[in-house]
Amino acid sequence: MLPVRVLESSVRRAPLGLRFIDLAQGVAVSDGLEVLAWPLGVRREARYAVRSPLSGIYGYRALPGLRLFEVGQQPASFWCTPGVSSPPHSIELPGLEQPLDPDFEGPLPNFALQVSDHQGRFLPLSLLLCLPKESLVEVPLFSSPSRPALSGQGVLRGQVWDAASDRPAAWALVSAAPDDTTSYASLADARGVFTLFLPYASTLPPLMGSPPHGGDELRWELTIRVAYEPAGQQRLIGQEPPDLRSLLEQAPAQIHDQVGVVADHIIRLLHLGQELQVVTENLDPPNRMRLLVDSA
Repeated sequence: MLPVRVLESSVRRAPLGLRFIDLAQGVAVSDGLEVLAWPLGVRREARYAVRSPLSGIYGYRALPGLRLFEVGQQPASFWCTPGVSSPPHSIELPGLEQPLDPDFEGPLPNFALQVSDHQGRFLPLSLLLCLPKESLVEVPLFSSPSRPALSGQGVLRGQVWDAASDRPAAWALVSAAPDDTTSYASLADARGVFTLFLPYASTLPPLMGSPPHGGDELRWELTIRVAYEPAGQQRLIGQEPPDLRSLLEQAPAQIHDQVGVVADHIIRLLHLGQELQVVTENLDPPNRMRLLVDSA
């Protein structure tokens, strides 16, 4: 075999690749999204992500200020030193293989990311990142309040309301747990309105009796919690919604189970085939469809 002499080599590296996960169904989303990224403070440099027709991953071949990484002259650590992220109040999100951004702590974010869904399935999101990234970033997508019911899924809907300030608890994080091991979460929008889906099958109670229970008798006891910390929501100037990480790290709120009764969680029953409206009980009209909370 003749020896090979390399005269020249060329390196091209993508500064960011994104996999979006539909938390309601635990699957990757590969269509209908618009993804925009720009250096912090320089919105005019915004770039749209390109979707791979094969993998469905959204990504960038180039971003402003990152050329030395893209041509292999500097490692990602030149901009972002890896760290370990363990936010005190964040919750696990079923369907994600890894944390939202495992090397966030340490470097300061240098880019902003904005995601919107042209099909209206998911809430818009904003995310602050330190780029470039040498591995894919998985990003959760939360269902919009108007999303229709999904086959085989239980549905919780409601409007979270800040009792002290008498206004919507915008971007509150609502979670429902059918047992001690699994919790499902969703975000409220700017109006405090939320929709949360969770699978029936994983919470199916034992069928007892002969014959077993009919469908109209199947019900599940859910433990519902709310995290709401408006002072901790990190916003860019003129940008909604706040940074997604700051929303996931909100501190637990106190919930008004019923008028005069406040606790860190409430219990509600979800019936098979019926949407559960999560509200504070015994409220007078026109507030009776609200879930009152006290912010952290």
